[in-house]
Amino acid sequence: MDVKLKFIAANQCNVVTRPQALASGLSDEEISRRIRHNEWIAVRRGAYVRRDTWEQMSGDDRHRALVQAVALRLTPPFTFSHTSAAVLLGLPTWNADLGTVHVTRPTRTSARRDADVWHHVSDLRDDEISNAFGLPVTGATRTVIDCARVVEMESAVAIADAALHTEQTTKDALLDQLDLMRDWPGARNAGRVVEFADGLAESVGESWARIVMDAAGLPRPELQVALTTGDRVDFLFREYRTVVEFDGRQKYGRLLKPGEEPGDVVWREKRREDRIRAQGYQVVRLAWADLHHPGHVAARIRRAFASNGYSQAA
Repeated sequence: MDVKLKFIAANQCNVVTRPQALASGLSDEEISRRIRHNEWIAVRRGAYVRRDTWEQMSGDDRHRALVQAVALRLTPPFTFSHTSAAVLLGLPTWNADLGTVHVTRPTRTSARRDADVWHHVSDLRDDEISNAFGLPVTGATRTVIDCARVVEMESAVAIADAALHTEQTTKDALLDQLDLMRDWPGARNAGRVVEFADGLAESVGESWARIVMDAAGLPRPELQVALTTGDRVDFLFREYRTVVEFDGRQKYGRLLKPGEEPGDVVWREKRREDRIRAQGYQVVRLAWADLHHPGHVAARIRRAFASNGYSQAA
């Protein structure tokens, strides 16, 4: 019976329901025992994931499981949307609430919020609907705008940057979608996100760094610029001959070549920085911890400007 349940779970984001467990041969008593002994986690009422599996799942994986549990109980028509669609489409939902599943339903239904489901109301066009994990989801363009209307700027920019970077949408498509929704709640916030979004940002950290620098009143840097040394840099303040690099763990993982140790990457990056400095550039390196202190980030960058003989108003 467990083999059958494993097959079912493998096709449902690791989720099995009580009716499926009963149909596979388990009794109500056995289901209750597994929950009581913490062998199963209740994702929501009547939907379960094995504890050992749950503990290995990322936040996005867990949200996909919650989405699947909702889908198995929800009466069509519905389309997963907002941050739930972002998760299903593989877009980053950094700092966003993943405890609530978002669905969009036709206008003949009513908008409401249940314990873990937010029912939005909108008549979606066919070109606004896609499919992911076998579930109906809003496409990337609609998803970016919906998220930008309801989540914080930092989270929304990361989603928009990633959608552009992975070519799931374009700036023109986002502007067209925004124009169709210009009178909707949150449209002004979405407009700021679309204007700021840049597909050259390669990670959530780079997206957040851009927001921090912008909020500090710094000029907007160029992204992913190849210098005359042949080295590509994350951010270039060309006028001030200053380079800013975001050093996230994910970035160093990408730089690690087969057979290399982390120390090899660090050494290679040091030599790379030496080459850049030799061309007269100041280099400022930022890590995740720095982004929690915007004033400190701005001061470091302005000191770099000053070191090259330039000033920039605070």
